[in-house]
Amino acid sequence: MLNLKQQTTKTLLSIHGWGAVLLGVLLYWVIFTGTVAVFSDEINDWASPLSQPVEQVMPQGTDAMLRQAAAQVDPSYLDEIILFGTSGGRLRAFFHTHVEHEDGSHSEAGELFVFDPNSGELLSRTQGTREEIEAQSSLGKLGHFFVDWHVQLHLPQPWGLILTGILGLALLSACITGFAVHRHLIRDAFLRRKRGDDLLTAKDAHVAASTWNLPFAFILAFTGSFYSLASAFAIPAIAMVAFGGDQDKLIETVQGVPAADDPRPAEMVNVDRMLAEVRATGGEPRFMVINHWGRRDAALSIFPWQAEGELLPKGYEFDPLTGEKLGLKPTIGQAPSIGGDLVALMAPLHFGNFAGLASKVVWFALGFAGAYVCISGMVLWVRRRNDNPRWQHLLRLTQWSAWGLPLAMVAASYAYLLHQALILPGLVEPRMFQTFATVLALSAGLAWGVRQPGRVAVLLSQALAVSLVLLPLVRLATGGPGWGEAFSQGLVAVWGLDIVFIGAGVWLILRQYRRGRQSAHTDQAVAQLEAEHS
Repeated sequence: MLNLKQQTTKTLLSIHGWGAVLLGVLLYWVIFTGTVAVFSDEINDWASPLSQPVEQVMPQGTDAMLRQAAAQVDPSYLDEIILFGTSGGRLRAFFHTHVEHEDGSHSEAGELFVFDPNSGELLSRTQGTREEIEAQSSLGKLGHFFVDWHVQLHLPQPWGLILTGILGLALLSACITGFAVHRHLIRDAFLRRKRGDDLLTAKDAHVAASTWNLPFAFILAFTGSFYSLASAFAIPAIAMVAFGGDQDKLIETVQGVPAADDPRPAEMVNVDRMLAEVRATGGEPRFMVINHWGRRDAALSIFPWQAEGELLPKGYEFDPLTGEKLGLKPTIGQAPSIGGDLVALMAPLHFGNFAGLASKVVWFALGFAGAYVCISGMVLWVRRRNDNPRWQHLLRLTQWSAWGLPLAMVAASYAYLLHQALILPGLVEPRMFQTFATVLALSAGLAWGVRQPGRVAVLLSQALAVSLVLLPLVRLATGGPGWGEAFSQGLVAVWGLDIVFIGAGVWLILRQYRRGRQSAHTDQAVAQLEAEHS
């Protein structure tokens, strides 16, 4: 596409290749975990379903659930209430206040109520700081475990965000250099030589996948870098330059000054009425924030999913004392703006949730292709340097990452299911992490323990295949709904993901079987040829 000088092309190829060598494994981890995290909500519904599907997380009757909880909590916890859905469609209502400690740090203390939206039944109630409550709860933790690997590789803030931001910039660099060295972009998208050596075939597959994936990879790299680096660098930097380091002042300037305190008691109108008004716009309410419940200075905002045909998410502000809709609640700023719309656009483009299941499937497929491009590029780099034994360690590292990471993620799912069944004691997140790390370490030992690097992928892929096929059976054995019940009750996430897991495992088994037969035929042909010439 670009007419570059030969030396410039060589330089860009070097940047492209060495960037993959230095950061390719971590980049693959971020891309692959992000690909799985596209379906984090469905994974949570699969792991912890209710007995019946939930049509509306905040149905008619949400007001009654709120008032029931509000009458029982410490009055200070009415300072702020956040409502949103979690595993199986359960409704979480977090009543809390903001606490400043002696060392100047801040935290949220309150009480979490979990309801069944179908019946309005209170399922659980937990009190403490936000960190204490989250540590005790297991709802939504499996999907969150994968999301946290994607967002910050389970590193402490802000270092995890900084690292994933750098990896996003590395992916941007790979997109730009890859585009620049593509002399025949359109041809490369369809090029697949059926004859030739294995190296050429692998190269064609890598080039074709990267060509088709280029626009998507650029979008993900840009939006991902924005999310990681904005919170890690941009907000503190702007606050330092323009507000003398006062981040609260920055947020106040952007979002507006809160209304003057007026603690006089006041009656709240029926919340169901405001939810119905938002639902009438075409978007199902996703989460809701209420400030100062039962006071004259109360405020309420509802944020729905995108309506059909819309890309940008919206938010609505209400006066909870009258039920009057005050207008749109921008993602950023005090009034709708182009800048606010651009920031709001980042979320649907990165998460792929703008058209429900259809867009998620597309984002998953493109993300999977991006992960393949990372691994295939690193394998190509090593295969071109087969004469140097030191590069075989990179091949082992690549194969370990390609197969060991998904194997460890499946193992973490086993740990979650066993914890739900009270077989694994303790808190769920440490148990998942310990299981994940143990399987990752064992697969690393196998990757460097076998004599031939090429055997690493064979052994780990077989282990992954078996673990995927057995995963739905373990879910059943640990008390999950049976397939007949899941079908009859409409628990789509349960039977749908069971089919996906079993199908993926069987496909891996058949894939390895075909490759084994092809290898046997090749060995037989070589032996016959050698016998004829002897």
